[in-house]
Amino acid sequence: MAEQMLRVASHLDECDFCGAELQLLSDHAAFEEAAYVPVEIPSSLRCLAQSLLTADWLHIESLAGTAYEKERLTLTDA
Repeated sequence: MAEQMLRVASHLDECDFCGAELQLLSDHAAFEEAAYVPVEIPSSLRCLAQSLLTADWLHIESLAGTAYEKERLTLTDA
């Protein structure tokens, strides 16, 4: 654990982007957990995420096929 903390501290000293990000996050108040209520992820999005994370390419192709089968709207439909 101490070794990992030293690596992170070293990286923050060397990396301008991460150092700036740390400064930005340090300047803002901590997030209140009580104020956050997670929402239910839509089932189609959950299915896509699971397929991508598990490299289930056959299922991804069927999801893409379903998306392309839907009728597309044009600018005149709006």
